[in-house]
Amino acid sequence: MNSSSATRFLAVSLRPLLRPVIIVPLLTSTASVGAFADTLIVEVNNIKKAGEIHVAVYDNAEALEADRGEKGGAAPGIVDGTIVMVEAGTSSFEYELPAGQYAVGIFHDVNLNNKMDNNFLGLPKEQYGFSNNARALFGPPSFEEAAFELKGITKQSIDL
Repeated sequence: MNSSSATRFLAVSLRPLLRPVIIVPLLTSTASVGAFADTLIVEVNNIKKAGEIHVAVYDNAEALEADRGEKGGAAPGIVDGTIVMVEAGTSSFEYELPAGQYAVGIFHDVNLNNKMDNNFLGLPKEQYGFSNNARALFGPPSFEEAAFELKGITKQSIDL
């Protein structure tokens, strides 16, 4: 076999193998766009100092109502979120999620110990907030108070 026929053989024999490589990424990229076509924009206002902001997006009541901020990060019932350093002022975060009912909980960890600090009465010493600016005295508000419907582009402006 000469070099030109070897090149032709290689090109012909690889052509069917390359097709799935090109088609599979196209299918997965269009599937993910269709699955997450709705956008949640979370605007966090009144951040008093630099520190770490913990944003959690919940999709069920049990997860939100049981979360006391003992530990930041992923947990069952939290479908998306962010942990990032912020400066004083306002910060915005964007999430691509399927349409549905969600609630957002936020705490501002100024001392960077990865938890919400409370005083001896159990009241928060650090800033916090919830979607719909829902409030509760001891613990998080009910899911119903904080819940909103995500459809298309939805913005939640939360005051700490």
